[in-house]
Amino acid sequence: MTDKHLKNKTRSIRLNPLIAAMRNSINDKNVQSIALSVIMVGGMAAMPSANAQDLDTAQAETDTKASSQGMETIIVTSRKRVENLQDTPLSITALGSTKLDELGIENFDDYALMLPSLSYQSSGPGLSQVYMRGASDGGSGNASGSQPGVAIYLDEQPVTAIGRNLDLHIYDIERVEAIAGPQSTLFGASAQSGTIRIITNKPQMDFFEGGFDVSYGTTKSGDASHSLEGFVNLPVSENIAIRLVAWTKKDGGYIDNIAGTRTYGLLTDGGNFSTVEENNDALVKENFNELTNSGARVALKVNLNDNWSATASYLTQKQETEGVWFQDSENPSGEINDLEVQRFFPDTMDDEFNQAALTIEGDLGSSSLVYAGSFMERDVQYFNDYSDYADYFSTSWIQTYGCEYYGTADADCSSMAIFYNDDNKYKRNTHELRLQSTDNDSLQYIVGLYYEDASHDYRQEWEMNGMAQGADFRQFGEANLWYLTDQKRADKQSAVFGEVSYSFTDQLTTTLGARWFKNESTLLGVSGYGLIAPGSPIINVDSKDDDSDSIFKFNLSYKLDDKKMVYLTWSEGYRPGGINRDETALVPRIYKPDIVTNTELGWKTMWLENNLRWNGAVYHMQWDDMQFTRYDASYGSPVGLTINASESTIVGIESDLTYLLTTDWTVSAAFNFNQAELSADLLVGSNLSPDGTELPNVPDFKGNLTSRYNFAIGDYRSFAQVVYAYVGETYSDIYKYKTSDLNLDRRDINSSYSIVNLSAGINMGSWGVNLYVDNLTDERAELSRGSARWDSTVTVNRPRNLGIRYHMLFE
Repeated sequence: MTDKHLKNKTRSIRLNPLIAAMRNSINDKNVQSIALSVIMVGGMAAMPSANAQDLDTAQAETDTKASSQGMETIIVTSRKRVENLQDTPLSITALGSTKLDELGIENFDDYALMLPSLSYQSSGPGLSQVYMRGASDGGSGNASGSQPGVAIYLDEQPVTAIGRNLDLHIYDIERVEAIAGPQSTLFGASAQSGTIRIITNKPQMDFFEGGFDVSYGTTKSGDASHSLEGFVNLPVSENIAIRLVAWTKKDGGYIDNIAGTRTYGLLTDGGNFSTVEENNDALVKENFNELTNSGARVALKVNLNDNWSATASYLTQKQETEGVWFQDSENPSGEINDLEVQRFFPDTMDDEFNQAALTIEGDLGSSSLVYAGSFMERDVQYFNDYSDYADYFSTSWIQTYGCEYYGTADADCSSMAIFYNDDNKYKRNTHELRLQSTDNDSLQYIVGLYYEDASHDYRQEWEMNGMAQGADFRQFGEANLWYLTDQKRADKQSAVFGEVSYSFTDQLTTTLGARWFKNESTLLGVSGYGLIAPGSPIINVDSKDDDSDSIFKFNLSYKLDDKKMVYLTWSEGYRPGGINRDETALVPRIYKPDIVTNTELGWKTMWLENNLRWNGAVYHMQWDDMQFTRYDASYGSPVGLTINASESTIVGIESDLTYLLTTDWTVSAAFNFNQAELSADLLVGSNLSPDGTELPNVPDFKGNLTSRYNFAIGDYRSFAQVVYAYVGETYSDIYKYKTSDLNLDRRDINSSYSIVNLSAGINMGSWGVNLYVDNLTDERAELSRGSARWDSTVTVNRPRNLGIRYHMLFE
C-alpha cells in the first residue's frame, strides 16, 4: 500500500462522522476492537470502527494489524445504516477509495469491469443501459419507453435515466457499492435487479488535507490522454468544514473517420429517377472520438450542536464528446477496417449535470432522524449522423415514395442524407425523511417517507435537408424535418417504506421490509412524420396515468460463529408502469409495472485468522410482466412502443474471495455465473422468441482476478499489481426468429473478451509515481452492437493504453 493511501485514509477516519453510529450498529465486539486504519484488500474498502489516534500511532498499528488479525473490517451503508459488510445479509461488492485508486478507476466502464453481477450495452460515454444479474429486456433505450431495471444513486439521490447512465468522473469518491438483487423496499423504482451507489467523500472537521493527481497516457494507434485532479479538506472552525474538489480530463481518440462515398437514388421533376453521389472528405480525421470531462464539487458540513449536523453540497460536471465510440469493420462493403467508420455528418455530445443536496441528521438518543433532499438538472445535447439508415433504404424506399412523400409532386430531391439533433432536459427533485434505530436492542427498524418529482423534456429532430423541403413541420419550428419527437415526460413518485429486524438470539435475526408506492405519469407533446405523410401523421401523445402497489422483503440470517453467517432472502423489485405515445390493436396505451421476485441463499465468511474472506450467493429470480420497448413496424405504429411482453427466469451464483497470503501480498477473485432465459414465448407481430431464449446483453460468465504485492525499494514503498477480467459472449438482441423462417437465428453475438491491466509504483512520504498498462493484450472488447438490420457498428473499448500518474498529498 502506498504512503498516499495510508496517510490519506488514516487521517480521514480520525473524526469520521460515522464512528458513533458504527459503535451503535455493529454488535460484534471483535469488530469494535479493531485498530484505526484503512486497508484495501480483495476489491473491498476497509474502514475501522475504533477511537481516533494520532497519525503515527495509527500508521504503526496499520503496519502490524494485517499480520496479527488479518484483513480489516469493511463498512457499508447499503441498508441506509452503517454496518460491517460481513454482518450485512446482502450480496454487495464495495470498491472503496483506496481500491478505486489502486485499480485506476476513473469512469463507469472501469468500475463496471470489476463488478461481476453487472452487464451493460453502450454506444459511448454516458450512453449505457445497465443490467444486474442478467435481468436485461433488450429494449432500445427509447426516452418514451420503460425505466431502467437498475437504480443508480449519487449519494442519497437516484440519478437513473433511460439509456443514459450518469458517467461521473471517479475522483475523491468514498465508495462505489453494487448491491445485487431487488432492492426496491429501500431504494424504490428501478431498483428491480440491483442498485449502484456512488458515495462522495464528505468534509472532515479535525484536520486540513489536500492533494492533487496528474496523469498522462498514450493509446496504441490513438491520441494521448491527460488529467489534472485536486481536492482540499478545510476545517473552518471546530464545527464547520468545507471540502472542495475539481478535475479536468481529456481522453484522446482511437477511432478513425475514413473517406467514403454514398450513392443515393432520387426522384426529381415529378417522378424521374436519378442518383447522386456524396462524400465525407471534409470530415475525414484520425482518432476523431475525443472526450473532455471537467467538473467540481463543494461540500459544507456544520455541526449545529452535539446532536444535529447539516451537510450541503453542490456538484457540477460537463462531459463533451466528438466522434463515435464504435467501429464499422463488419460493414458488408469490406472497405472499413478495425477502429474505422465512415461518418457523413459531425457527431457531438454535450452532457452537463448539476446537483445540489442537503442532508440533516439528528441524534434522538436511541434513534436518529435523517432528511435528505436533492435537486438535479441535466442537459444532454446530441448532433449525430443518421445517413446509414438512408444509405440502406435509399433505392427501394425512394423509388416507392419519392419527394411526393413530403411535398408537392414537382419538388426536386437533391439528397437522401439524414442527421438528427437530440436536445434533452432532465430535472429531478427528491425528498426523503427516515427514522431509524441506533441502539443495540434486539429490535432494529427504519421507516421513511419518500417523494420524487422528475421530468424529461426532449426534442428529437431528424432532418433531410435535401429531401424533406416540402414537409409541413413549419408549425413546429422547422421546415426540413423528416421526423419529429417533441415531448415532455413527467413522473411523480411517493412512497412509504420500512424494514424491521428482530434478533431472537445472538445468532438468529429476521427482517421484514415493505414499500407502498404510487406513481403518476404524464406525457405531453407530438411525435411522427410529416402531416401529409401517407398513413403516418404527427401523433398527439397527450396522456396521463397513475398506479400504486406494494412490494415486500423477508430475510433470515444465522451466525454460525462470530466469523461466519448464512442468510436466506425473498425480495421483490419493480419498475413503474407508464404511457405509450400511441396504441394499436397489438399494443395498449398503458403498460403495467413489472416485478422481479428473488429467492437467494447467501453466505459471509472469514477464515484462517481473518486472512481469507469468502462471500457469495445463489439465487433464483422470476421476472413477470416483463416490459419491452422497441420500434417495430409490426406493432402498426410509426413510433417506438412499450409492451408487457413475456416472463423470464434467471438462475445464478455470484461469489468473491480475498486471500491475504502475507502481510504484503493479496489475491482476490470474483465471478458471476448466470442463466437468464425467457420462460414463456415472446411473440410480437412477425417476431418470435420461444421459451428458453437467452436474454440479450448478458454473459453466462463474468469474473476477475487481482494480485497485488507491496514491497520496499530502499526507503520507497512500492507495489506491483496485475488485474485479469473476463466477460463471456452475449447475444445482441432478444428477437430470435421471424415467424416466416424459424430455422434462421437472426441475432448477432458479441464475442467474449479478456482484459489484462498492469500497474506498478513507488511512493515516498506524501508523493508517488505509478506506471500502468491498461488492456495489455490490446483486446478488442465488443461492448454492444447495433440491432437494426442496417446498423453494422460495434462499440469497442480503448486499445492498449500506457501511462504515468503522479500524486501528492498535503497535510
